[in-house]
Amino acid sequence: MTKIQIQPGHIARHTPQGAGAQGRGAAIIDVAQDLLLRHLSDIGLADKLAFKGGTSLRKLYAGSDGRFSLDLDFAIADINDDQDEIMTELVIASSGLRVGPFSYEMTERRGKWTVNYSHPYMGVGYTLSSKIDLNPAPWLEPVKRNWIPLPIHKQYGEPPLPMLKVIRLEENIAEKIARLNRTTTARDMYDLSWIMTTSAIARTLDTCLIRRLAVLKTWVDANGVHGGNAFWKHGHEIRPFDPETWLRKRSAEEYNTNDIGALNVPSPSFEELSATVSKTYAFMLDLDENEKILANTNGGDRPLALKMLRALPDRRLMNIGLY
Repeated sequence: MTKIQIQPGHIARHTPQGAGAQGRGAAIIDVAQDLLLRHLSDIGLADKLAFKGGTSLRKLYAGSDGRFSLDLDFAIADINDDQDEIMTELVIASSGLRVGPFSYEMTERRGKWTVNYSHPYMGVGYTLSSKIDLNPAPWLEPVKRNWIPLPIHKQYGEPPLPMLKVIRLEENIAEKIARLNRTTTARDMYDLSWIMTTSAIARTLDTCLIRRLAVLKTWVDANGVHGGNAFWKHGHEIRPFDPETWLRKRSAEEYNTNDIGALNVPSPSFEELSATVSKTYAFMLDLDENEKILANTNGGDRPLALKMLRALPDRRLMNIGLY
């Protein structure tokens, strides 16, 4: 069995050229996340989680073509599991952990958890971190994916990186579309642009399913839904989904750029991202009659929303007592 051997030179080569100190920090986080995810798989906890968000896109779909994502986003894999119990397991498994050159500690503030990484690559005491987000179960059955191989993976020793459960790409995309209905985040615009301009991935997608999921996610953001042990919470504001407004050419002033430094180098311009998303997501204009009703986000349309949720592929929401 080979050991983890990650030297500063490996980190340097894993950092995008010209990314500077911020890019180096993102590269270190990327490696620390890899080793943490492998550990969670080794102890069986990863099977209870469905990986999601931008980090899952990079590790399981894009590889070096994707952006570095600093957060770790999960959903409960089994719709009947208790979210608080799984979060407790995740905190226990990650607190005081040491894997190779990394030490891990979990901290909590106002109900939000962060995993902190101590490491030897940027000076003594230079700690990096990722926010941890654990969400209710996905509406579609998660799928298992292998990692996209990267050169640094050869330094991880044994066992090899495991297959991970991940939410279906259509649902990941729909969540990003729904979030962009509220605010313009650079990371979501980048991810949506990358997906639809990567033909090997784009041609496999069910765009009708993406559209339906996006409308349902937007309605649930406004109104919330309970079912079994799950509560898909409503958001802070009710904002109807208008496809033409969503597809508008977004100005640079609209962008939330908190994570723009983690994007690939060179980063595309805001204008390029907006133009690409407007063009490649034009299918969002083709709402059917039921989707047009739910796009208004009226709470009185709950019976229709619940009916459409139960009818989604895999029927995961059929028998859990939605209300």
